[in-house]
Amino acid sequence: MQERKQITKYLLPVALAMILAVSLVLGVLFMRNSLMKLTVEERSNQLEEMVTQIQANLDSGLQTHWNLVAGLNNAVQGTHFKNNQDVSDSIEHLEKDFCTDLYGCRVMLLDEQGTAYLSDGPAGIWYDISHLLDGEKRHTFVSETDNIDGSFLVFTQELDSPLTMGEDNTRFTHIVLLKDIQTVKQYYTTATYGGSAATYIIKKNGTLAYFDADNDDVIGARNIYKALEEVEYVQGRSFDMIREQLDRDGIAAANIMLNQTEYYYCLTALKNYDMTLMLLIPADSVAVSTMNMMDATIRTGIVFVLVMVLMMLLAFISFIRVQRSSQMVKLEQEANRELNHLRMVAETANAAKSTFLNNMSHDIRTPMNAIIGFTNIAMKHHPSPEIKSCLNKISDSSEHLLALINDVLDISRIESGKIKYTPTPVDIAEVTDSVLTIMYGYLSNRDITFQTEIEEPKMRYVLTDAVRVREVLVNILGNAVKFTNDGGTVTYAVSYHPGKDDRYIHVRYQIADTGIGMAEEFVAHIFDEFSQEDHGARTQYKGTGLGMAITKQYVDLMGGTISVESKKGVGSTFTVELPMEITEACEVKKTDHAVGKADLSGLKVLLAEDNDLNAEIAIVQLEELGMKITRAADGEEAVKFFSENLQGTFDLILMDVMMPKMNGYEATKAIRSMQNRPDAVTIPIIAMTANAFAEDVQASLDAGMNGHLSKPIVMDEVVKTIARNIN
Repeated sequence: MQERKQITKYLLPVALAMILAVSLVLGVLFMRNSLMKLTVEERSNQLEEMVTQIQANLDSGLQTHWNLVAGLNNAVQGTHFKNNQDVSDSIEHLEKDFCTDLYGCRVMLLDEQGTAYLSDGPAGIWYDISHLLDGEKRHTFVSETDNIDGSFLVFTQELDSPLTMGEDNTRFTHIVLLKDIQTVKQYYTTATYGGSAATYIIKKNGTLAYFDADNDDVIGARNIYKALEEVEYVQGRSFDMIREQLDRDGIAAANIMLNQTEYYYCLTALKNYDMTLMLLIPADSVAVSTMNMMDATIRTGIVFVLVMVLMMLLAFISFIRVQRSSQMVKLEQEANRELNHLRMVAETANAAKSTFLNNMSHDIRTPMNAIIGFTNIAMKHHPSPEIKSCLNKISDSSEHLLALINDVLDISRIESGKIKYTPTPVDIAEVTDSVLTIMYGYLSNRDITFQTEIEEPKMRYVLTDAVRVREVLVNILGNAVKFTNDGGTVTYAVSYHPGKDDRYIHVRYQIADTGIGMAEEFVAHIFDEFSQEDHGARTQYKGTGLGMAITKQYVDLMGGTISVESKKGVGSTFTVELPMEITEACEVKKTDHAVGKADLSGLKVLLAEDNDLNAEIAIVQLEELGMKITRAADGEEAVKFFSENLQGTFDLILMDVMMPKMNGYEATKAIRSMQNRPDAVTIPIIAMTANAFAEDVQASLDAGMNGHLSKPIVMDEVVKTIARNIN
């Protein structure tokens, strides 16, 4: 009996450990499958968006040629030709007058018998005359006619009034524009995927009309539709499903295996043309950053499972040894060594997490800069109301995504101790009032009554971290507006109270709303990370669930307190109390707001930026302000441009940090150390980088730069920073 109890005593923890280990492994597998499904969906959506843009370019280009056909039709109305030579001469004149800007175009006239007339004479019965027998006035199709060497995109139009020739009045019924299909390439190719994308133009029956790519055709079949029916599809789809979606929506994308390689393809029907456009891209070229992030997440999950399994194994071994051995001191020392090892593993993992977050910040901010920048540029080109609405939604979503990223990075940096409380002299009344400007932005398009009860301070000048104070208040006020329905009220009250002695005051902020409120059980967890009361609130109001956790951390950093009273369906009241040390007015630095309005036209700027998209955005926005931009593709080229040009060639240098060959820090130090150039020490150098943390700002200053701008760039801040350093 005793032996059975001993066995049961050991089997129970073993069974529990195995169940937990299996659960963790299954959890990682489930997470991987879920991420793979999301990745396939994101890749398909990204490909559909790209193909839609290509389709719009192609439609625009084809419409240009239809406009040309209309002009040719008008130009030949009422013409009577003397003979064949007169027809050829007239066609030659038409080509010179109308086709000079459209390389690769030829003009052809068709008579009633289907005979084709070109600038070099009659060419016999036209090979594709059957396309014109359906009674329609206009036709567009791909032709490989025997009458002319080459493959053409054909635009045919029945003449408004027939033309005649000779004494027998031979009648011409159609005018035809032949566009060499090679020259249409500019409308449907894309360099977005580094040259790995292949473009197919497919006829209505599925046969290949034209193929364009830097590499060989991996499909290698005359009938593309038949080839797509026979390939292996990923995620349980089939070509019949794709054809059904293409007929219904005009666009469809799928994930396939072809020659043991994973690809994505997207089909889009070209409206008003008997053609379909297909884009084929290797899977490893689509959503690369997302795949890298997914792989990193899976690896982190696997490491976590292994560490958990290791910890359970070590715990079980320790349990067995404690039960079987009388040498408790020795076991304790051994356990301590094991725990120290685990602590080192955890510290290493935490350091890896910090490195990952820093890299993620840079890698995400770089494309975010492109998204926000190009959106702002597009908004300045007077888009149509529909496109403007789409651009506004892109802008709002970009700002929301950036806020979510910042929340995740902020909470991690707070936990790692990288964010410190750095009080500086400020006018507390000015800090309190500055929040109102942001609040009025939140209240736009909302029917909410906003009340203020702001006490005038007796001691205006204090030592505090104004940025953190504003973030705390804006976060709470933003939530108050978000969770208050139209017709409700939000109250912002500020009062001042004596501190622990005459050198201190306590500032009390109270923010009350008549919003949805919170249940009593949730109020106790409101400052926990990723806390949100229910899934319905998350769906309706969105967010990471980190806002109040960050707010609590900031209040704690400043030595203050935060409390909340709430009742579901009635509303919530947050109270923040912050201790602040009194200082003198002379210590407070006044902000020079005028620099933001400075005239920077004619300023000669050397821009060091390796990312083509970011460079394009910066050049467009800076040139709109009248600046003259010279771009260097990396730090080494920036140093070369500066050293090889005379003093005064450049008034300012905007320097990216993460660049090949020579990074921004190295390039700055190289310029500052030039002994033969007096302006090497004085020329303003400003960092413009996706490295956005406080230590990154300090690193820029330590390298010899004069300022630091974080991506995504905000042009008002760019102008202020440039003006401040130039002046």
